[in-house]
Amino acid sequence: MRIDQVEPQNEAQREQLRLVRHWEQTYNTDVGRLVRECYAPDAHLCFNSAEVRGHEQLLRVCEGVFGACPTRRMRVDHVHFSGVDTVILEAAILDLAQPEFYSPFCTILTVRDGRIATDRTYLEPTRWPGLAGAVAHVSPGGLGRKDP
Repeated sequence: MRIDQVEPQNEAQREQLRLVRHWEQTYNTDVGRLVRECYAPDAHLCFNSAEVRGHEQLLRVCEGVFGACPTRRMRVDHVHFSGVDTVILEAAILDLAQPEFYSPFCTILTVRDGRIATDRTYLEPTRWPGLAGAVAHVSPGGLGRKDP
């Protein structure tokens, strides 16, 4: 359902929707707050075989991406709830420097104690501006980098 039309069915979904909106807002404005306020300290992120664990590594990845492409933005289009702790998002990466740019992706978030515990993102890495800035900071594999 479109994020602006979602009607949570219970308190858990209301909290998850608030978290998703905050996640989107801080992604676009302050990656430090994104990491600290939206992700659990031991969060585990997986995207295209790459892995990130915890705040320190996640912050390095985010800073690398935004350092390489500061005009990059994310927009959440659709939200789907599954069970009491899982949110499935359809979203897109945009680039303010290239108004025609659009790269859709899907994310499955597991929420624990009001923060994202796991983030499984499915994307096309060649279509994401600034993603090359993250390669040095992810665990081996993924993002076009071969395992050592």
